[in-house]
Amino acid sequence: MALVCTSSDRWFQAYTSEQYTDYLRIKALSEYGLGKYEQLYINQDDEPSQRKIQQTIAKGKVFLRFANELRAAAADYPAALRHLMKLDWESCISSCMAIDEHLNGKADSDIALLEIQRNYIANKSQYVDEDDLDIRLGRSNYAFSEIGRSILRNKNIRLEECNAELNRAYESLEIDIETMILQVRDSVDHMQLDQSADKFNVNLVKSYDDRYAMQRKAIRYLRELLRASECDEDCEDSIDLGLLNESQTIFNNLNRLYCNSSLLILNQININKE
Repeated sequence: MALVCTSSDRWFQAYTSEQYTDYLRIKALSEYGLGKYEQLYINQDDEPSQRKIQQTIAKGKVFLRFANELRAAAADYPAALRHLMKLDWESCISSCMAIDEHLNGKADSDIALLEIQRNYIANKSQYVDEDDLDIRLGRSNYAFSEIGRSILRNKNIRLEECNAELNRAYESLEIDIETMILQVRDSVDHMQLDQSADKFNVNLVKSYDDRYAMQRKAIRYLRELLRASECDEDCEDSIDLGLLNESQTIFNNLNRLYCNSSLLILNQININKE
């Protein structure tokens, strides 16, 4: 059972508003950069033009480079927060490199992506609250990704074990909207903002709610894919073909919501590039 923190002892309240806001800048920039690379990974079967690939990679690199510059500027921040900045940035840049290797035909680079995510979630969990909204999504996405890659590679799929893993992935997303609102409010209240946060609060709650809903749909899709793989002719009519046909849409929507959540933060927090 996850530890549920009250609004008075959130992990980020150990730091000043300025420090926490700078952390969010670095995290959002890093994740948006990764999101651009993930678009290529998700849509690789569409065989995008070389020009499109280069433009997408170039845009991702700009965000990652700026995130690293902000990390360097935070050299005098508390060690734990600097380590979190490092975890976020290095996980994203390593994932981008693995995606680039995958697009260039290197074998097992998708497994490298899984290992990067595994290590990131394990390390970051030591520094943030167990019921943190992002860490919940991370744990769920890791479980989902591990099973998905096993299915695609046809490696010793055991239906009971996969369903148990999917149940854990789903449980990580079980949070009521009131708790979500409280966490977002606490986070926004601790940010250093130059304008009213009322609309930002609402939009950030909606962003998390949409991401959680799409992650749950992705889990339902994978559960149905598992069921279809074990189904005989007698149960074919019970398979939700409509859901199975949404696979590309689901993954594109997960990526879109991931990128939009980063942009939402970046658009609210003024960034000085000088």
